Amino acid sequence: MKQSFYFFWFLSVQFTFLANSGSALTGNEIVEKLQDQLRQYKTFSMDFEKEFYWAALNKTRSRKGKIEIENPNQFRVQLDNGDVMVADGFTVWSYIEHNKQVIISDYDGGSSNPWQVFVDYSSVFVPTVVEETKIAGRSAYMLSMREKSSNEEGRLLKVWVDKKKWWLLQIESIESNGDLTTFKMKDHKINKKNKPGKFSFVISDSIDVLDRRYTPQMME
Repeated sequence: MKQSFYFFWFLSVQFTFLANSGSALTGNEIVEKLQDQLRQYKTFSMDFEKEFYWAALNKTRSRKGKIEIENPNQFRVQLDNGDVMVADGFTVWSYIEHNKQVIISDYDGGSSNPWQVFVDYSSVFVPTVVEETKIAGRSAYMLSMREKSSNEEGRLLKVWVDKKKWWLLQIESIESNGDLTTFKMKDHKINKKNKPGKFSFVISDSIDVLDRRYTPQMME
């Protein structure tokens, strides 16, 4: 669960400059549009599939999940193996199914809304090109970036954005060793009413609890 979810958080970085090639829009303009769309949504959800390819072993593993968000600071990320991360704006529950364990922590700035994670990128990536293309039958912008590195070639990042809806359609992260992580997004839904309790986690007696929330005693 941590590897899948923290990959989202690793992508939580910000564009500065992006070359414009074959597109009327710059990378900054595309990212700003994504951010503007997010602010307009009361709720947002999408299904995703994460696929990881080990180049050295020539093997692929995939995992599916769903992201549900209620602005400004509530979210739920559910994986098909039963792992889940939930935030209600004050508390974050990270549940690992095979350990039957939930880690409870305070919601803070590091617990960014997952959609913000997808639309914010960092100066650790060197911008290269913006292209207009098609993916899954949709007209899209493809943003290409290269990771900054003084010692080696570094990672490549590609992001596909729907030109009409301004939704993320796919993200690819390519390591210098050839390993490839791909996120494919679909079934985007906006402003649908969430059921009560969607952004809380019920802890049963069979679950081991690791509570890492701040208490005043921790400073004594």
